[in-house]
Amino acid sequence: MELFDSARKRLEKQYEHVVYDPESGLDEQGIQTLFEAHCRENPGEEHVLTKAFLLHLVCTKARIAPEPDNYFAGKVDPCASLFQKLRWKWVDELWPKEFSDHSVPGDQKMFVIDMEHSIGYMIDTSHTSPDWMAILKLGFPGLRDRAAKGSTALHRAAVMVYDGAIELCRRLGKASGNEALLALAERPPQTLREAFQLAYLFHDLQEIEGEEVRTMGWFDRLYIDFYRRDLKAGRLTRESAEELIQYFWIAFYAKWQGTRFGKNFCFGPEINELSYLGMEVYHKMNTVDPKLSVRVTPDTPQDFLELAAKNIRDGRNGIVFLNNDVVIQGLVRHGRTREDAENFIPIGCYEPAVLGKEISTSGATHLYLPAILLQELRNGKEYPTFEAFKHAYFEMMEEDVLLLRKQQCRCEKLWSEVNPSPFLAGSFAHCMETGRDISQGGVEYNSTGCVISFFAEAVDSLAAVEFLVYQEKLCTLPELRKALAADWNGWEKLRMIARNRAPKWGNNDERADRIGREIAEFVSPLVNRQENARGGHFFASLYGQSVVERGKQIGALPDGRKAGTPVSKNMDACIPMDKNGITSLMNSVLKLDFSAFPCGTCLDLMLHPSAVRGEEGIEVLTAIIRAFIAAGGSGLQFNIFDAETLRDAQRHPEKYTNLQVRVCGWNVRFTDLRPEEQNTFIAQAENIA
Repeated sequence: MELFDSARKRLEKQYEHVVYDPESGLDEQGIQTLFEAHCRENPGEEHVLTKAFLLHLVCTKARIAPEPDNYFAGKVDPCASLFQKLRWKWVDELWPKEFSDHSVPGDQKMFVIDMEHSIGYMIDTSHTSPDWMAILKLGFPGLRDRAAKGSTALHRAAVMVYDGAIELCRRLGKASGNEALLALAERPPQTLREAFQLAYLFHDLQEIEGEEVRTMGWFDRLYIDFYRRDLKAGRLTRESAEELIQYFWIAFYAKWQGTRFGKNFCFGPEINELSYLGMEVYHKMNTVDPKLSVRVTPDTPQDFLELAAKNIRDGRNGIVFLNNDVVIQGLVRHGRTREDAENFIPIGCYEPAVLGKEISTSGATHLYLPAILLQELRNGKEYPTFEAFKHAYFEMMEEDVLLLRKQQCRCEKLWSEVNPSPFLAGSFAHCMETGRDISQGGVEYNSTGCVISFFAEAVDSLAAVEFLVYQEKLCTLPELRKALAADWNGWEKLRMIARNRAPKWGNNDERADRIGREIAEFVSPLVNRQENARGGHFFASLYGQSVVERGKQIGALPDGRKAGTPVSKNMDACIPMDKNGITSLMNSVLKLDFSAFPCGTCLDLMLHPSAVRGEEGIEVLTAIIRAFIAAGGSGLQFNIFDAETLRDAQRHPEKYTNLQVRVCGWNVRFTDLRPEEQNTFIAQAENIA
């Protein structure tokens, strides 16, 4: 096989230039013809069986791409439009019946943003992980045999899709001369190459079925035994294992080129020799995808943490550091056993879930904290004290959460019919024991994530109301409403006072931080006690994403923010309101109890390159990580750059084709961002100059 360095350019484009052998099977039109015939012959068939038939058809009859020059062959014509048409057919049939009182545009079904009530809800098929432990233990034949023990429609569907996957292994193995694939048609993986091949193919088939794989599980724990056996048997050396890892990881970069949310590989908390090798390979590859998460404990080896910090310093910043103990504490506090909680993986960006036992749908619902404040201001009521105003804000929040629960439960009632998932569900032992799909509460833990967003704007806006109206009496509440309705036009002096004199989150200012604690202590139990429609509960997280897109939907705020401008990311301060450096920012954040937000949270730190230059810079980064974790922080990630570099990259993108930025919980190339998104990073960088 060609060495990775010489094959890299070809491998990076492997999904752009797929050549399907026309003699190997049917094109999409041919598959559609067979599928339509099946549907005509089986009217009223259960949706899970219809979906399984289509996936089996693709595996056994669709065209494949011979790849003799790739360690990890696996490309079958996905016939993507057929799966999309099938899902939307079912959505269009079922959604109007469930939501007859709540019409939404067709393109917003499956993900509704109701900014009038400060909420978003959806059928979340984009935050999932199969049971990687079971997959590697059983392989496709074992998964099929386990499913064959049951008789429900889900069991029959799972047998069908795994039979299809086995046949696909044979087809691809013969076409590519790939012994690993031929072996996987008969048994579970026995070598590192076979294990990687199985994970790669399972990933792609699950995403063809319709559920995005957001984590590949623990890299070091899942594959260490394969690696050690291969070394002992002489099948691999450390150097040849490095080649395998690069061929494996580049496939995940190649599929989306950094334009999606990234594929998560988790490291730790136990660190082994594969942990070190993986982190070294990550530095060498320098790609925006995959991304890594590190479960940090006080016992994390210093040299390993320094290796991760070296990646950050050198611009390979697709790494999030998670406080292992705080995450486990939050999971146990909210219903997981200690043993299960210790088996968590980040299911999306930094949201934890129990591998093999949980479907967390961590991005299913959204609660937009500053928009709730605008709702309260729109009612025109007067409040004699700030405490009365704040109480009304919390009451409005509770109303919105109850509406959010109602609408999300309606979504979840549709899920099993809109997107049955036999391929994914078949990997879970409990789904096979109960005969229930993942959408029907088939796993042990069925949580519904609630992303509580734009915390800094909510804190700053409440602090501004208290400061402007009730403490300094610089305006009345009706006057503040007028200023906001005018987008602060004609009220510039008051706006400047709101921006520059009112307390701000992220500065270790107790006037703002007190309000932050009160919001957090109110919203977390409010969300976490809500029951969902799958036998579980809602699961609160605290971070903000889509800061440009959602900012456009949020009006002017009391903190002086103009309507439509970007909002804060994750646990950060509003741009550029953190004036006292990263220590003050961390001190504000660390005043919160993060175990109350079991679905995850994260702080983004931006540092100037001069602060982390050389070996001393690695020491600085590791010291920050250790201090944040020791003080009870939850998730931490970094961007390292200066404003002038970013401005130059805007002007001359051809010079910065590999400049990475950490966007919420994933990495992208800076030059791939839209100008308005780029400007948010430039504004942050200017604030640290």
